[in-house]
Amino acid sequence: MLLVSFNIVFFLFMMVFRMYSKSTLFFVDRVTVNTTLSLLGTTAMIYMLLFMVDNIIFSRLFLFVFISICFVLLNIEKLLLIKVKKHAESKNKIIYVGEMRLYDDFVKYSQRSAFEFNIVGYVNTDDEIVDGLACLGRLEEFEDILKNNPCDHVIFTQSLSEKPEIEHYLNIVSEMGIVSRILFDVYRPDTTKWYVGNLGGFPMLTYYNNMTLDPFALAVKRIMDIVGACVGILLTLPIMAITAIAIKIESPGPVIFKQERVGQNGRRFNIYKFRSMTNDAESRLPELMTKNEMCSDGKIFKIKNEPHTTKVGKFIRKTSIDELPQFINVLIGNMSLVGTRPPTIREVEKYERQHYRRISIKPGITGIWQTSGRNDIQDFNKIVQMDVEYIENWSVLLDIILILKTLKVLVKKNGAY
Repeated sequence: MLLVSFNIVFFLFMMVFRMYSKSTLFFVDRVTVNTTLSLLGTTAMIYMLLFMVDNIIFSRLFLFVFISICFVLLNIEKLLLIKVKKHAESKNKIIYVGEMRLYDDFVKYSQRSAFEFNIVGYVNTDDEIVDGLACLGRLEEFEDILKNNPCDHVIFTQSLSEKPEIEHYLNIVSEMGIVSRILFDVYRPDTTKWYVGNLGGFPMLTYYNNMTLDPFALAVKRIMDIVGACVGILLTLPIMAITAIAIKIESPGPVIFKQERVGQNGRRFNIYKFRSMTNDAESRLPELMTKNEMCSDGKIFKIKNEPHTTKVGKFIRKTSIDELPQFINVLIGNMSLVGTRPPTIREVEKYERQHYRRISIKPGITGIWQTSGRNDIQDFNKIVQMDVEYIENWSVLLDIILILKTLKVLVKKNGAY
């Protein structure tokens, strides 16, 4: 039973770290790091399971030896697979056809990939000469070049593919049973990832953020949200009950404060909090806009000693108890445990174009800003930079780290008011 559980958990961790993806599987550094992280994660989960279940007799020494052997054998297997693949592909011969201005990029990016080959030479299309690379002839002689120079792949560049006669050359390659590839000279932004796929067989170039298009990553994050929200509600239910009673006793009005916020990609939703102010505070907000202590341009509104805050409200804000009802938002699905701060409609109306990226994912109860100083960080551009850093570097491990940091911040009450 223990071994079955280990294998299932290990398989899930390997999927999380994309060990079955071609972009990971054939790179030595990624294989070693991701295999190690998968084993460490699995070990932690299994030990937690063993300590939670009573009357299970097991040898810790056996488990340690088993995991160590798994680590060694898995890395040997993956490294041998990489070596075999490289040996097989190193025999691939390719011919480059197209503009030579893209040739250096082709060589540079191919060295980062798992594609191994030997370049036979190039077919001249723009009268450019490349030192150290054999010119096999001109494009008009293409068919004869293929017949006289054994090759496995032909690389075309995008500029050539824009010419009407590209179909003629692709047909020649196809009829001769040779693999053809087209090298696209596409825009490669630093702020987003991209890939070439297809839509029902129609080629399509897609640009995306780290987590927005990975269905497995989104599924894992959603499962974490549901489990975390359920656990959070169960653990804090007595605190929420006492808070609700205290709010009701101190001032008239509803216990839960509901406010419309902006979620992922502009979706609007109602956020839930324990009411920390008098019942008419929302209608008096315009009077306080000039006293904003966060961002002078109004992109985030915060006042340390807000005059309409109740006594109970000051305490639950300081301890962040007022945010516990947001577990309901997480269960509904319009928020996540970890994400970016959910802005108000008034704040988003003041956003510049680059600021919208911070709402390209679901907002979270906690995040990098909340664990790095919270209200002490008053530069909005710095906050956006931190949010973008989270979006670009998201991983399951990062979410776990931020949740643990949040618990530490809550104990110290750093930057909360």
